Amino acid sequence: MATAISGLNVYAPVFKVKQGSEEFPPKESILSIEIDEDIETPAMFRISLNEEINIKTQQFRWLDDDKIKPGTEVEILFGYATSKKQGMIKGRIKALTPGFQSTGNPTLSLEGYDFSHDMQKTAKEFTDTKVTYSTIAQEIAQKNGLTAKVDPTEIPHDKVERIKNEMDYGLLRRLSNEIGYEFFVRNKELFFRIPKDNIKGDFTFEFRKNFINFNPRMTAAALVNEVHVTAWNVKDKESISESATINDIKSSVGIPDFDSIVETSHGTRIDVKLEGRLVRSQKEAKNLAKAELKRRNKGFIEGTLECIGDPQLRPGITVNIEKVGKRFSGVYYIAKANHSIGEAGYKTTITVQRCIL
Repeated sequence: MATAISGLNVYAPVFKVKQGSEEFPPKESILSIEIDEDIETPAMFRISLNEEINIKTQQFRWLDDDKIKPGTEVEILFGYATSKKQGMIKGRIKALTPGFQSTGNPTLSLEGYDFSHDMQKTAKEFTDTKVTYSTIAQEIAQKNGLTAKVDPTEIPHDKVERIKNEMDYGLLRRLSNEIGYEFFVRNKELFFRIPKDNIKGDFTFEFRKNFINFNPRMTAAALVNEVHVTAWNVKDKESISESATINDIKSSVGIPDFDSIVETSHGTRIDVKLEGRLVRSQKEAKNLAKAELKRRNKGFIEGTLECIGDPQLRPGITVNIEKVGKRFSGVYYIAKANHSIGEAGYKTTITVQRCIL
């Protein structure tokens, strides 16, 4: 049974920044930590330090420390002192931003990204014939020093090629979009998987119980009922057609009458045609149609929810939001999460999409 998350009776937040086995910089010098995670882009972190200056040598404690520089690997742990459940992000420092005020102490902000950011600059070689998308993801993960967490894909490809100047990150993002998968890196694990947006969440938020605010928005402007794909089968050298309807992608946690909602919102059924695509089989054309149908409809209900900080709220999981009216109550998928820890305590803000299908 789903349980409520992050009630108002919470404990003091704790955080730790490590370089290897060493806690560095120490907690007493850290003013705040902010972590931005997005299922579609590399995760980013910011660590704000209270700077110190040695009056005698005129050297800054952190700005002049050789351990703090672009490229330095760090590990950030965040959560609560009394809870064993903690969040963690690993990545590299990419930028240093000092702040010098006429009054008060100077500060130093360390900004960085998770390891998927490095993949925007690499183009590792991979086996490109007689492969599946999942085997490509596994090989690229390994060659980037990451552990692969990959859902298998069944369709073999005679040849997979990069687009001109396409890096590893762009390649995996493109391949995942083609088949309705999602791709992201967390710590040193590369995920290439079917979205887990078809199950009821383990965490439940209720109005006037355990969130600070929730601001959803419903828009029907981009909704469609059906997607038709006309593609060229590069294997059999012939034209191929497939289509996907709401029934092909719906799940038990979605909106039961979504097909009629789309039709009513436009005054007619909306069918979209995709042409000029390259596929290797009828099944691949079907998967392409389903992925496009889901992509076009996932923005029906979106919103942001702010709550007491919880390290378990990460992109790629579902949460239940209840007692916010019939239209907006239901299961939502977390697309983005912001964790902010500072003088005001620990707060989490998530961007969510209603699981409509």
